[in-house]
Amino acid sequence: MTTDFESGTFSEWTAFSTSNGTLGGKGFPSVTVCDHEGMISPSRCFQVQVGQLHYAPVHDVQQGGGIELTTMTGSGILQLSARVGVTYHSPNKKRNLNGGLFEWVVDDQVVAGLDVGPMEDGATVQHQFTGKVSVTAGPHIIQLRMTRPFQSGTGQPAPIQFVDDVIVGLISQP
Repeated sequence: MTTDFESGTFSEWTAFSTSNGTLGGKGFPSVTVCDHEGMISPSRCFQVQVGQLHYAPVHDVQQGGGIELTTMTGSGILQLSARVGVTYHSPNKKRNLNGGLFEWVVDDQVVAGLDVGPMEDGATVQHQFTGKVSVTAGPHIIQLRMTRPFQSGTGQPAPIQFVDDVIVGLISQP
């Protein structure tokens, strides 16, 4: 299954938030044209501005959310891939200490992680983010989770995370 968001929706997926997480303030999540520097060509992508809803520096600091899909598969190797990225623009020309943590999660198990790290003002980073895991035949919950250890929302100068070209495929095992 491939999702590229060109329809303007993320209808095959469901957006979710973590317990103290947010997908951003007004206008998030969204599917919009992503014309970020370094992209091969502009296309529609899923965008969020993840982080903590209420700042809690001690417990479960990684908060945010993402997209999830419940699907039936046969047994085999589940291969996951997405083009992910982060863009950051500061009104004060300051850097941000954390662009976000991307994780592939299958049935509540983290199978791959990508920590973007600090972001300079005006920066955009992109990665082809992949993961794979053995699965048995049956229903599975697949999540592309994005989190940050800082508060986010309307009025917060937080980075924007984006996702495009999501591929979920199964390689059957004999």
